[in-house]
Formats: sequence, C-alpha cells, structure tokens
Amino acid sequence: MDVKNTIWSEYPKLRASLTKVQKLMKQQVGIKNEDIKSAIFDLFDAGGKMLRPAYLLMFADFTTMDNKHKIALAASVEMLHTATLIHDDIVDQADTRRGVETLSKKYNPSIAVYAGDYLFVAVFKLLAKYSFDLPNLTKNIGSIERLLGGELGQLNKHFDFEQTMDDYLQNISGKTGELFAMSSSIAPLIMKQVHLSELAYNIGMDIGIAFQIMDDYLDYASNSETLGKPVHEDIKQGIFSAPVLFALEINHEHVKALIQNEQFDEVYTFIQESGALTKTKDLAKDYTNKALRLINKLPEGDTRDNLSTITKKLLERNL
Repeated sequence: MDVKNTIWSEYPKLRASLTKVQKLMKQQVGIKNEDIKSAIFDLFDAGGKMLRPAYLLMFADFTTMDNKHKIALAASVEMLHTATLIHDDIVDQADTRRGVETLSKKYNPSIAVYAGDYLFVAVFKLLAKYSFDLPNLTKNIGSIERLLGGELGQLNKHFDFEQTMDDYLQNISGKTGELFAMSSSIAPLIMKQVHLSELAYNIGMDIGIAFQIMDDYLDYASNSETLGKPVHEDIKQGIFSAPVLFALEINHEHVKALIQNEQFDEVYTFIQESGALTKTKDLAKDYTNKALRLINKLPEGDTRDNLSTITKKLLERNL
C-alpha cells in the first residue's frame, strides 16, 4: 500500500507512522518460500485501509507509550487482521481480495492456510520481541477467541431465515467489532490506564460494528469493480447481512422464495428498491453516533478531533 495516496494523506503524522508499521510488518515475514512471501507482501500492498493500526496509534497517543512499542503493536494488529482475511477467503472460496487474486486462488487453499497460520505466529513473535507481558498477550488471545466466535456464529446461521437482527449484530461484534475494539484499547491497557482502556474498547466496538454494517451496505450498493471483491457472494452462501435481513422484514415470504430459487439478481433489485439499504445505512449511522458520543469523552485536542473526523468519514465511504 502506498500510504501517501490513501485517506491518511490528510494526516501526515499518522501517515508516517503507518508507513513504519507496514515496513515492520514486512520485516516480520521471514518465511523461506518466496512465492508465499511475495503473496503475503502483495496482500499487504494491495490497498488495505490500515484502519485498525491507525485507530491503535491514535488511542496510543493518549498514553505515554513510546513510539517503538506503538509501531510494534500496530503492526501486530494489522498482521492479525491480514491472517483472518486469508482464512476468510479460504472459507468463502473467494477469488479476489482488494482487487487482486486471493492466496487460495493464486496457489491453493492448503498453501493459503499455511500463510495465514504463519502470520498468526508472526503476530505473537512480534509481541514477544517487544517484551509485551503475558497478561497483555492473554488479552489478545481472548479477542481472537471472540473474533472466531463471531465467524462461527455466522456459519451457524447459514440459510437461517428466522435469524434476527440481534443475531447479526452479535456475530459482527465478534467478527469485526472485536478487532477494532482490541486495536483501540490495547495500548491504554498495557499502560495500565484502565478507564481509558474501557472507554476505548467501547468506542472501537461501535466503530467496528458500524464499519461492518457499511461493508454489508456496500455489497448491495456497489459493483465488483468499485468494491474490489465479488458482490452477492455472501447471499449465495446463505449469509444474510443487514440489507437481506431488512428485506426479509419488509416482505419475508417473497424474499425467502427468491433466495431459495437462487434468484439473486431479483433479491439485489428488491433490496435496492424496498428501502432496505436506507434502513441499513441508518443502522450504521446509529452505531457511528454512539461512537462519536463516546469519543467526546476523551481528552480534548488534535487526536480526539482526528478520531471524530475519521470515524465520520467511514460512514460516507464508497469502498
């Protein structure tokens, strides 16, 4: 990723730190297989938003943590995120990610599994290298467990036409919210700023939930070229995100019949014309506003202002 040509161009200090994060990530990839090493680097460079490390760095600015440890933590979070993406693509049998071939497509699923597993190991090697103590490693393990719980919860609801919006929100709070929450809260936790860590965790969770809802919104408001990944794949696999659940609320039997008959273009049209997308964006806005209200409780200054501005921008993004 060319950090200079992303949303971070408006934030030169943060952009410079994210460039260091990406450099450190690459330094941690010491795998001997050059093809896999290149593939992991391609995924690092393919245009990821680097949101999780950015939030980590911003919340770390409220602490006295030194810059070296901030960068290491941010790199570990982004490598963890990348590992989960590799495994997601294997499960989803996805061909593209961020506009490039997935590892499982370019090579094969077995090699992709090893690459994802390698990155998980690299995360903990990096944390150990910078002497982050055991309780903080345990915090990371707990977050990973909840992240996987969200994925499994989603898997258990495949083609479940009776699932509720609460089911969906619970799953995405694990699948996406947890990593945002961990990214936001881990630096204050390490620095033993308990109140700040708890506040940051709740802010990160609300941001992560809003982010995932917007991702699901964009699946039905965008095309593959705009989004950088195939659209409609989730519904074909029986994963019902917010737009589908709202469509089912509007006309349950009609939408259910369309899905069961694999009339996915018709489902897409119904979602766009029924108001389901408006309801989805309103839900994302609710969680964004929850996060913004909590951000206002943070100490005043440029970092708080940046957190508010960037969080608002996530609601209006188109990719």
